[in-house]
Amino acid sequence: MARLRQKPVNGAPVEEKEKTSTGSAEESADQRTDPQRWRMLDERGRHTWHYLQSEEQAKAWPQSTADKWYLGLPTGLPTLPQAATPLASAQNAISYFSHLQLPPGNWGCEYGGPLFLLPGLVITWYVTNTPIPDHISIEIRRYLFARQNPVDGGWGLHIEGESSVFGTGMNYVLLRLLGASEEDKRVVKARGMLHKLGGAVNAPHWAKFWLAVLGCMEWEAVNPVPPELW
Repeated sequence: MARLRQKPVNGAPVEEKEKTSTGSAEESADQRTDPQRWRMLDERGRHTWHYLQSEEQAKAWPQSTADKWYLGLPTGLPTLPQAATPLASAQNAISYFSHLQLPPGNWGCEYGGPLFLLPGLVITWYVTNTPIPDHISIEIRRYLFARQNPVDGGWGLHIEGESSVFGTGMNYVLLRLLGASEEDKRVVKARGMLHKLGGAVNAPHWAKFWLAVLGCMEWEAVNPVPPELW
């Protein structure tokens, strides 16, 4: 069992939260959801993913070809002929991507790469006592472990960046908030990298801000930004 204690936030006591897990640390962290249960809802260009909880829901809302494509599942689309000319290549592209077009007429776009956005979102959920569904926390953990630097165990500002205090510190905290065990070998490696980098005290402004919101750092450590600069 991993226990997370939070200091009082803005003078108000915050109830201690506990997350329990079964099996080994690695088994808990390596959980995954059923990719055939995910659906992307497109509301006039606003894309949100939804995880269906039952077979009845899945039957009532079948996966689209686009859903399968974004999830890396077999789409069942026919194999296109080898293009011999630029025109044939363009025709193949039009034929293929027409199957991925969403009902409003647009296409989905993955906003992947930055590693400094999720921590703020999850910290906001945590301090506001917003429930985090299991399927969300499971897939965030999977994503972060998949993007962890395999050599030093840290994270950078983005998925191609070198490990930094900002990326490593924030995503380490994020994993712990989502139930990753402190004994998980990957978490241990990340913690060791954070120590090598000098710890969270060397983090930039935004990391200190979120750690202060969480109650893990005093507000005096956050560099003030005069409103005139904005």
